[in-house]
Amino acid sequence: MTSVILPQMLSTSLPQSLEIDSKAMKPYHELQCLEDAVQAFTQVLVQSGRSTVRLHCSIPTWSAESNLCLDLHDLNHLRSKSLMLIHDLVNSLRSSGIFATYYLAPAHSPMCLVCASSPGFDASRINTRAVTMLQNAKLDIGEHVLLADLERCSSLIIC
Repeated sequence: MTSVILPQMLSTSLPQSLEIDSKAMKPYHELQCLEDAVQAFTQVLVQSGRSTVRLHCSIPTWSAESNLCLDLHDLNHLRSKSLMLIHDLVNSLRSSGIFATYYLAPAHSPMCLVCASSPGFDASRINTRAVTMLQNAKLDIGEHVLLADLERCSSLIIC
């Protein structure tokens, strides 16, 4: 079982309506829509005190062994949503006074992963943690936006 540590910053920086349920012991918080994800992720980074951030954005490619993506139509829909989220997130961060840059990386996984990278960032390890977390969560096929802290790296997962 993958253990994902939620630092104090993640749970205390969310608005009360988005707080992580500590009794449920979920390593993530599921958000209602992409707009909520942009708002919550921006708030986490603003409260971290960072003035600059480089976002690692993995863009999904086909993954036949996944139960989260049924066909190429689903995959293209996920890619489109992911790119819209990244654009909105960068604009939100910049309007909040954080200089944000990003890079896109193709990933053989059924999800989009957006992480605030830091020194020592290992994209493949973070991606593996996210996939394991999704498998353990046993989410139904559908549209999910999750806010998590993977290896002390604030992350958004869209699947």
